[in-house]
Amino acid sequence: MLHLALALSLGVLSPIQLAASVSSGAAVAVCFAPEEDCAAFAVRPIDKAESEILVSAYGLTIGSGIVEALVRAKERGVDVRLIADKTTPCGRSSGIEPLATAGVPIWIDDQARIAHEKAMVIDETVTLVGSYNWTRGATANSEDLNLISSPSVAAAYAAHWQNRHAVSVRFDRREDWCRASSAGAR
Repeated sequence: MLHLALALSLGVLSPIQLAASVSSGAAVAVCFAPEEDCAAFAVRPIDKAESEILVSAYGLTIGSGIVEALVRAKERGVDVRLIADKTTPCGRSSGIEPLATAGVPIWIDDQARIAHEKAMVIDETVTLVGSYNWTRGATANSEDLNLISSPSVAAAYAAHWQNRHAVSVRFDRREDWCRASSAGAR
């Protein structure tokens, strides 16, 4: 408690960080790639989602099972919504097209220099977060993915998602976005 009071008095922690970082009763499970199958670790809670998945993606590709699980969630009636980095739609194996085709609404965070967040909030109680990109290539990298079961942590991440959503641009067509993005117009 003395450490926390000292940190607050020195301005090291803001009240927002304090609320997000102090969560009694949170259960945390961790996955480390390449030693473990973090894509499967992510797919399990996506496949169990019942109402909502808010996704923040820096990298998002087909082939890892994650995009495919998000499409399945959308098909069974889960409200899946995605905010991606401005470069995400432009890759060869981008997962944007299958998600858009499935009816997932997508926004591009073009305000941040890089929208580097990799997080999912599932059913307002589970948060997936870490360095792990939602890509096929992440399985070969040294990455981490944390599953946090806590409504208060999920609420903090959902609030951040909503803040980024408020300044993001709706994604309509890959061709329009990638042409504008590569030209520096956005």
